[in-house]
Amino acid sequence: MGRSLRVAIIGASGIGQHHARWYHLAGSTVVSFAGTSAESCARTSERLRDYFGFDGRAYVDVAEMLKTEEPEIVAVTSPYRMHYEHVIQALDAGAHVVCEKPMYWDEERDLDNILGRSREMADKAEATGRLLGVSAQYPAVVPSYKAFYEQIRGPLGPVEKISMEMEVKGRKGPKCFEEILIDVGPHPLSLVAGFLPEGRIDFGSARCRIEERSNEAGFQYVGNGSSCKVEIILRDLDEGSPIRRFGVNDFLVDWGGYADDDGVYRALLKHGDKEYRCNDFLHIFIEEFVKAVRGENGKVVVSGRDGVLNQEYLVGLLRLSKEHP
Repeated sequence: MGRSLRVAIIGASGIGQHHARWYHLAGSTVVSFAGTSAESCARTSERLRDYFGFDGRAYVDVAEMLKTEEPEIVAVTSPYRMHYEHVIQALDAGAHVVCEKPMYWDEERDLDNILGRSREMADKAEATGRLLGVSAQYPAVVPSYKAFYEQIRGPLGPVEKISMEMEVKGRKGPKCFEEILIDVGPHPLSLVAGFLPEGRIDFGSARCRIEERSNEAGFQYVGNGSSCKVEIILRDLDEGSPIRRFGVNDFLVDWGGYADDDGVYRALLKHGDKEYRCNDFLHIFIEEFVKAVRGENGKVVVSGRDGVLNQEYLVGLLRLSKEHP
């Protein structure tokens, strides 16, 4: 394992706590996090201590944290309306950045402004020479999925169909209508791009239906002279066990997780009575990002530019749903 990198988290009470632990397990040092109040910071500090032995500092001022701690990596896991501000701050401070999905969204701004700000984030990373990743991390599972596929079916030929069905239960209450696509949609869209990195959505073939607790989208994904049929179903649930299912060419796997003997969360892919175990997708994403920052043989699984493309797809599908409800 390479040298320990200094990591700061902006917003560590939700998904940010899991980012923090994955950085810890990747051999980095989580030196600090920023929260919204002294009271919330105290609660989060205790939770992180119990989770992985965190002994860093807590701040309520992001600028102060960046100036004092000089982190090499900043994880932006704040509410997504704050992503633009926090990513730009972190890049200006000289840090490499991982931004939670969606890359940026503010319902009070129009869609063109949202796209413009997303592009500015990617532009800023390139101008400062810093890495920017967006944790729509499903492309991290592509190698494991292919290995599982080939164990059962043999070599994976042309990708002609990609399907994903994903259900979620929000810990902060239900998501409704386009909130579902905005929050969950980045995952299937990034998975499609992970399987077919040279492709693009043919919006002339696309459809998107937004209902109160479910969203559906379908389109042809075209590139290099080929075309792939994509079907996406997203639902928000009040109760029950959420379905998380995806696959290529009708080889569908259900994805779940388990804690190994060391208490580390791993991914479990299931197809019928067959199973394939691999690292958690976010675990892979963060390990690769840390390696890339160290200058080792790591990759940014979903880059800032990939994040912009993901945003363009989200915006395009939302516009389509309003034009053809």
